[in-house]
Amino acid sequence: MSAGRGKFRGLKERTFDGTSGDELTAKEAKEAQAEVDREIDDRLAKLSPATRLLFDRIRPAITDALVRRVEGRKPAFVIVRIASPEWRHCTFEAVAMALEDAVRTEFMLYGVRYQHVPGDDFGDRAWQRKKPADKTQHVLSILSTGITIVALSIGEELDGAVSAIADLEIDLSRIEASELEAAVRRAFPESTCPWPENIAVSKIEPRWIDLAVGRSASTEEAFRMIAAILGRQEPASGGVTAPRLEDLHGYGEAGQWGRRLVAALKDHQAGRIPWTDVDAGALLVGPPGTGKTLFASALARSADVAFFPTSYSAWQGTGEGHLGDVVRAIRKSFSEAAANTPCIIFVDEVDSVPARSSGHHRDDWWRTIVNCLLECLDGTGRREGVVVLAACNDDTGLDPALVRSGRLDRRFHIGLPREDDLLKILRHHLPMIPENEIQPAAVTLAGSTSGADAARIARDVRQRARGQGRCPTGSDLLTVALPADNRPEALRRRIAVHEAGHAVAIFCQGQIPSSLSIVASGGGAVILERQETELVLGDLNDQLAINLAGRAAEEVILGSVSAGAGGTADSDLGQSTKLVMMIEGRLGLGSRIGVVDRVEEMAIERRLRLAYADALLAAMRNRRAIEALAELALERRVLGRTALSEFWSAIGPISLSNPH
Repeated sequence: MSAGRGKFRGLKERTFDGTSGDELTAKEAKEAQAEVDREIDDRLAKLSPATRLLFDRIRPAITDALVRRVEGRKPAFVIVRIASPEWRHCTFEAVAMALEDAVRTEFMLYGVRYQHVPGDDFGDRAWQRKKPADKTQHVLSILSTGITIVALSIGEELDGAVSAIADLEIDLSRIEASELEAAVRRAFPESTCPWPENIAVSKIEPRWIDLAVGRSASTEEAFRMIAAILGRQEPASGGVTAPRLEDLHGYGEAGQWGRRLVAALKDHQAGRIPWTDVDAGALLVGPPGTGKTLFASALARSADVAFFPTSYSAWQGTGEGHLGDVVRAIRKSFSEAAANTPCIIFVDEVDSVPARSSGHHRDDWWRTIVNCLLECLDGTGRREGVVVLAACNDDTGLDPALVRSGRLDRRFHIGLPREDDLLKILRHHLPMIPENEIQPAAVTLAGSTSGADAARIARDVRQRARGQGRCPTGSDLLTVALPADNRPEALRRRIAVHEAGHAVAIFCQGQIPSSLSIVASGGGAVILERQETELVLGDLNDQLAINLAGRAAEEVILGSVSAGAGGTADSDLGQSTKLVMMIEGRLGLGSRIGVVDRVEEMAIERRLRLAYADALLAAMRNRRAIEALAELALERRVLGRTALSEFWSAIGPISLSNPH
């Protein structure tokens, strides 16, 4: 990167009018210049992909005359023509960075005042409502204050005399596919994947480029994400297109609600109903991989509205990650959505934000975050035209205010697809395999395989058959879906006993699990569809009994326990601890009635110990059933709802004496 023509002038103090302080020595000036160069290079390295794309276009256009004008501390005026208002913000940043790189003085970093038009004093809508004469007058009124950057989208004009006095005018209204490809590939230099022909360049917005690069691990993945956002066909996907809501299966009430929402959005756009008749918020709850993000994006495609995916981790990764940066990122997400109505904004991982006064570390931090979210969500008038969907794995720790009326007031529990739904999903991805050949895999995997897992399995099936130069078959599907298990026998048996312990505890409470798997990610899994309860203490103790049953089964049958029940917040012990904290601190069902911010560790440990003692007694009583189910799991590896129901009917109901 060229250092440009600018030179460090050896001044301790600099102002825009040219005044200066004491002279520096030559050595001090050289060291100061090196520091400026390092800071500018660091800023260049941190530019977002979309801003870097514009910088690469703007930097060569910076003229010697403009550099001399800025070096002389004289006001400068730059006009940039952009494709759409969405490109304004990164255009301002790119122009400022190009000037700083060209001049490279401490003055450019700390002494220049930039004026952006339109700026923070009014947004795009206010700017666009201004008459041309008023726009011209506004620009003229600020030209003497520093460096003025005016970004004009297609159709916007200033008076000809104003354009004539511009120090630089550059046209960025057309972005080439090669530039977009370079912007994405800069993050993944080892890739040679070209820009897909089926992604329309004219519809690309800078936030989609930045989002796709930031959330992808390769150029190909970034291109697929951009294609999915735009509702186009996914590249390199074997002819499988990004699904619409009507293509999805297994979403139950959420799917029905989504279809009603699509109809309501279309009626609103046609002027047949007011926005107050459109559901403006919903919460999707379910285990990882159940297709919550896919549901949200498919809904947006069916409704033909813009889609804005985000998450707390994306907000946290903005800037330096300070509280102010996070709050600004949240507001920016909702502001961008509000500027592109009608649209759907999707907030993933919303359970990363705990409830206020929940006893978490740095509760003041979380209080500010929750308050900001509530402000962005509040009221129909504040976000008319914006539907907010949020998703999480566990909604028990959410702040109650988030799910009140007018906010995320619809709640849908999304589980893993059942046999019929999984059959339809696999058929969608593998239309060349007859239904009767898919059926065995669907029955085996039902309740343990998500829609995302099914798409991965189908992709592996196609790759396996393609490598052998033939069409995929049902045999390929079974081979891929249930590959050979090379783990040690002792480990597989421990996993089987652990999961059988969970399943038998569920049986004894009168329920049938959706599935039991000893080949799920992380070792094994038992899936139970969540049911609404009265939230009395007995219901919560039943949940504790299920959570702790796997560890108890290991201790009773194998004579020792492993670390498989702990380690993370989502583990058996992690969920149990969180549940006990809620009982003792927030639900008024523990040793205290009041809601408290902090719960004594001894109170948590005492209740967990009592619950675990009950789980050990239950495992002793039901040892025969646990051992039989573990043997069946070792034999078949994955058991669906039907197989589990048949097992329980054959073994006979076993009464669980619950001391609570």
